[in-house]
Amino acid sequence: MEEIQLRHTNDLHSHLENWPRIRRYLQAGRAGQRAVFNFDIGDAIDRFHPLSDATLGKGNVLLLNTADYDAVTIGNNEGLGMAHQALNRLYDQANFPVLLANMLDQSTGQQPTWAEPYRILTTAAGTKMAVIGLTAPYQETYRSLGWAPEPAADTLARLLPTVRAQADFVVLLSHLGLPTDRALADQFDVDIILGAHTHHLLAAGERRNGTLLAAAGRYGDHVGQVDLMIDDQHQLLASRAKAFPVGDLPTEPGDAAEIAAWWQEGVAIEEAEPVTQLAQKQTVADQAQACLSALQSFFQLPAAFCSTGLFLKELPAGPVNVYDFLADMPHGINPMKITLTGQALKALLQEMADKGSFLASQRIKGAGFRGDVFGELVSRGLGLNAAGQPTYAGKVILDDQQYALATLDHYRFFDYFNMLNDAPAEIHLELFLRELMAQYYQKESQQTH
Repeated sequence: MEEIQLRHTNDLHSHLENWPRIRRYLQAGRAGQRAVFNFDIGDAIDRFHPLSDATLGKGNVLLLNTADYDAVTIGNNEGLGMAHQALNRLYDQANFPVLLANMLDQSTGQQPTWAEPYRILTTAAGTKMAVIGLTAPYQETYRSLGWAPEPAADTLARLLPTVRAQADFVVLLSHLGLPTDRALADQFDVDIILGAHTHHLLAAGERRNGTLLAAAGRYGDHVGQVDLMIDDQHQLLASRAKAFPVGDLPTEPGDAAEIAAWWQEGVAIEEAEPVTQLAQKQTVADQAQACLSALQSFFQLPAAFCSTGLFLKELPAGPVNVYDFLADMPHGINPMKITLTGQALKALLQEMADKGSFLASQRIKGAGFRGDVFGELVSRGLGLNAAGQPTYAGKVILDDQQYALATLDHYRFFDYFNMLNDAPAEIHLELFLRELMAQYYQKESQQTH
């Protein structure tokens, strides 16, 4: 009989305040007699943290190097939060393999050089475990960054016969979300799915059609563990999953200083990078108006909208640096041009009028937002004429005409504005809001001197 243990993390999102305890837990597995394998299931990186932002995630990779991971896969924060070339270089110094079976480089049609679709890991007793990595295949957004994603089910249908022929059992590193994990368990012969993406916590795992599902929540608040019993013919006899709070793990005296040092390292790098000189302070309301101007200029459009909750603090008069913009706008939010029929645009304006008061103080999470409340909706180039008719750039909106708006992609991913859900969109994932705003203020400063 052989015992194998899988230890796993997911959706850390650069919440490094839990990292010292997680690192020790992962390292400690190597001390026992059983075979222990460590995995991360993606979204380890989130550029709200100054070290992650300043190093474009490479600082996170160096931290992951210290935890003895046997393999990781990527999440959408790695895949969509980085420009194509930045992702190509992200894992240059990694001491672990990146497993990613359902993403090709669009320009070559080949596997990215920094990833492999699967790996066969072998224990000292000779048991072979096939490990496959899959990430959520956002078709529209990944393609805009030069990646060609493949649906998870198509990838598994293609790969499983190959890996089954080489291994005694199969583990899937799935940054796909719990609903997809359940659907794949119903459809395919996979022994264990280590899950992520939807931030779900399976404290004792979940069994589905002979597959054991496991997941450890988000932000490093839990770690996961799967214990396996293997017979002398290397067949999987029994499996058990659990996730337990990182808060139950012991701290050590140097933890707080180490956590603070990572933050300060990123701050120091970004504070040393000047952006521009502001002639006067920019209040939240001022920044919302500047955002409208920046969006109009970027897309060369007469109409734009955004919300004040995007801006967390005032920008001071005088010199401002990269960290000032990160602290003010820590979001993973990108510029977007949306195209609507006149009829849909009028419906959107009605939605905005109906929900504006509610949204002003509505606390929100997700869709790249790293702030507190949605805030006040502000717009330019949209309004009503003297007769009360909706207008675009001062002209009455006609139902059968097409109208383009400059805005931000996270409005598309909330349920508040139904008219944005399926409308044609052009999203610039290579540019975060804070970078758009920095460029706008730089240009404004140059024009006044």
